[in-house]
Amino acid sequence: MTKTNKNNLSSEEKSNLLRELKIVSRSFYLTLRVLPKSIFIPTGIAYLIARYLDTIVDNSCTSIRFKKQYIHEIRKTITPNHVKNSLETLSSNNITADVPNTPIHIYNNLFHSLHSEEQKLVAKVLLEITDGMLLELKKFNKCSAMEIQSLASHIELDTYIYKVAGSVGEFFTELILLHEPKLQSSNTNFKSNIAINFGKALQLTNILRDLRQDLLDGKCYLPKDNLANYNLEPSNLLNYPRHKLENVLEEYLQLAIQYYLQTEEYILSIPKSCPRLRLGALWPILIGIETLTKLVSSNNWPNSKEPIKVSRRWIYLMIMKSFTVIYSDTLLKMLIKRQTKKLTSKI
Repeated sequence: MTKTNKNNLSSEEKSNLLRELKIVSRSFYLTLRVLPKSIFIPTGIAYLIARYLDTIVDNSCTSIRFKKQYIHEIRKTITPNHVKNSLETLSSNNITADVPNTPIHIYNNLFHSLHSEEQKLVAKVLLEITDGMLLELKKFNKCSAMEIQSLASHIELDTYIYKVAGSVGEFFTELILLHEPKLQSSNTNFKSNIAINFGKALQLTNILRDLRQDLLDGKCYLPKDNLANYNLEPSNLLNYPRHKLENVLEEYLQLAIQYYLQTEEYILSIPKSCPRLRLGALWPILIGIETLTKLVSSNNWPNSKEPIKVSRRWIYLMIMKSFTVIYSDTLLKMLIKRQTKKLTSKI
């Protein structure tokens, strides 16, 4: 596979992209920033469009019907031949009055700055993500803290976390293979299932971290049939003390840990001569594992009224440490093992 030409973003557009990303995500911005530009730009564009759609989905002032209609219209436009005109038409749609002032035509221009191979990959992952959004709207169409709706089964949960995050692991891997000659010419064995589980680990972490707030919004991502195995209802997750929820919470913690452990192989598959790619994969893993550690270390989780998250100081210290180990497979393994051991010792 030959490497694509550089994208057509101007310096001003690149600066605007960086500024937008810094606003919408603290930790993910750092991860994107360390990536090579050829990887950073299409990833950043895909992320901003997904976040824009996510804002619409989360907007309580907009009807479910209109949210679905908007997503379907966006999905129709995700082809190189149709995206420009359709998105510009959508930018004047009434729904944009109900969401933060983020002009869709800016994202349209960014999308068109990508070359055809990149557009195909961005379109593919956005179709998967919007599938997940539509599933979410279907399951949680009539929910409130008084009437909590839940995913039905583990299969439904697995489908959802694949759509909104596992597919992102695939996208990131395909983008790397598209652009990085060192990977194309090496014997790197990028396994699709590891890339998918990488994304699933991060999404499970988000679900566990946001459990209380989602329940207050009437949404439970832990499957109803599995809760029933522990004689629990979704509403119990808000009302019961921590010790009565230990077993079900541990099940999903262990699943997330299992996925994180597989990501070690993913990072080591990236040649040492590609340190930016290694760092871009390593940082989300370490932040995710530390987030879970913070959760299980809190006596108030999952009913803490204050957000439980990794401190900015920890992130900066982690970044400094990572630069000292990124060229050594042995030191990388030790770092991931130490972080994982710290988590498991708390469970």
